[in-house]
Amino acid sequence: MADPQGAVHRQRSRRPHRPTRDKQSRGAIMRAMTDPNLNALWARCIAEELLRAGVRQAVLCPGSRNAPLLFAMAGVGLAVISHVDERSAGFLALGQARASGRPVAICVTSGSAVANLLPAVAEAHAAGIPLVVITADRPWELHGCGAPQTMAQVGLLSPYAETVALGEPTATDATLRALRAQVSRLAQRPGPVHLNVPLRDPLPPLPDPSFVPGPLSSEALHGRGEQPYTRVADHPVSDETFTDAAWSWLKPGLRGVIVAGATGVDCTATARLAAATGFPVLADAASGLRQANCPGLVALGDALVGGPMGRQTPELIIQVGVVPLSRGVYEWLDRAKCPWLALEPGANQDFLARAWAAIERPSSSAWKALGERLHSGDQVWHDQWLTAERHARGLLAASMSAEPWGEVLAAHLACTHPGFRFLHLASSMAIRHGNLHCLPADRQRPIHANRGLNGIDGTLGTFLGECRHHRQPGLLLCGDLAMLHDLPALAAAEDVGARGAIVVLNNGGGGIFDFLPVSQVPGYEQWVRASHGLDFRAVADQFSLVYGRVAARASLQAALDAAAEASGLTLIECTLTAGDTVARHRALLGALVA
Repeated sequence: MADPQGAVHRQRSRRPHRPTRDKQSRGAIMRAMTDPNLNALWARCIAEELLRAGVRQAVLCPGSRNAPLLFAMAGVGLAVISHVDERSAGFLALGQARASGRPVAICVTSGSAVANLLPAVAEAHAAGIPLVVITADRPWELHGCGAPQTMAQVGLLSPYAETVALGEPTATDATLRALRAQVSRLAQRPGPVHLNVPLRDPLPPLPDPSFVPGPLSSEALHGRGEQPYTRVADHPVSDETFTDAAWSWLKPGLRGVIVAGATGVDCTATARLAAATGFPVLADAASGLRQANCPGLVALGDALVGGPMGRQTPELIIQVGVVPLSRGVYEWLDRAKCPWLALEPGANQDFLARAWAAIERPSSSAWKALGERLHSGDQVWHDQWLTAERHARGLLAASMSAEPWGEVLAAHLACTHPGFRFLHLASSMAIRHGNLHCLPADRQRPIHANRGLNGIDGTLGTFLGECRHHRQPGLLLCGDLAMLHDLPALAAAEDVGARGAIVVLNNGGGGIFDFLPVSQVPGYEQWVRASHGLDFRAVADQFSLVYGRVAARASLQAALDAAAEASGLTLIECTLTAGDTVARHRALLGALVA
């Protein structure tokens, strides 16, 4: 045990007082837990989600930095004991977890206390024992400057324990929901896990007059009753899984919606689930579902959620892979506050912290059982979405026939040209254009995108790698900054036998930032938009590419026609007026729900 100044007490004249766990004392603690300060609120949320995720016992090692966690874990109803030595305490928790088969928590203060847990954590890892390590930490400004009882704790146990490193406490609806989601998921993982919790003064759960939390939903403040905030399904998942009372919100006849982002989508299984449930499917261009003949497909969801359909409320959301990238779509989903099931490729993909449950790497039997559980969705709801989709597609065709030259038209012509066998959409504006213009077609055409981290890094190199695989003409749609970022990759174009077109939307910098509030800040053009004034003719000459510079519908159409038939790679530069994309893009979204 260490005091706030870092002094270590190693001798005691008598046995330390150990708190009793009778019902009366526990009730007194719980009645006192009225979140007197920010740390108390933060720690209570952690302790509640540990309990709801299946943790029933905890070993608490006394300290100052972890005091909020100690009081919270003792206060929510966990069976706790206090032990002064962290190394022995780790094995005490290990023994309880081994014997019970349930996760057991061990909570320690900051500094070398954490290092004392390594032997127990290594044993838990080797034996597959569920041990939940909770470590308090000092705030960032005390790291790396000689502050007492401060060391690098994040990653210390990582060879043997999955680690979640929290930020410092804040009392907003979004951060408290995210906290509950992360803790509930972590505590349900097999084997040892580590939650690192930095905390600032005031540490004791005493009233802090300056603590005035903002408006908080019941979900953020209290979680989801006795259930984990996010339930991670046990494997294997079968039809018996969904008959459990904890899954009662999965039932027939719902106004459900399936949403799919650009990665982690099992297209075949998703199409079967859509057919079984009758749910509309809002799918990003790069999800693969637009090429999979998916029943109930809604390609223009980005626009439709801005109209009457966006005022409709689903009763169930099924997320396949990552969340769709469109801000309009994910803000609509975030407002729904209905049950949410995430079917994930493995890692946590719930950045909105809304999922009620998650199934990681669902098996074919899990997909089948889910479809049987949710059969016969609301037909009126389904028909409304599909009618709106058909109407919007007709309006899109009409709008593009009259669209003036600019980025929206250039993107439309590139995305819809039939001469290319695959398409790569760069991050930022290109993929957002693709979401609107890449509609399902009779001919299969893979659509690729680097949406793991959404960066513009390596756009050209990725496209050339895809060219080497497909061995057919491809089209890359990208912005000028993505092009500039990866020019050396063009040296490989001839080696990989690249054919097709690179269509560069040159709007003179980072046009996507024009959509954001930062565009109103003085100095925006210089420090954020990165306006450069460059063109790409010399780049094409350097790498022996056919080059075309276009500034009209007819010239771009002709350049695309020629590139589709050429034996090599063509660089088509679309010269655009900087700053006009925002108005045209928003006008198109509005036109599709007119």
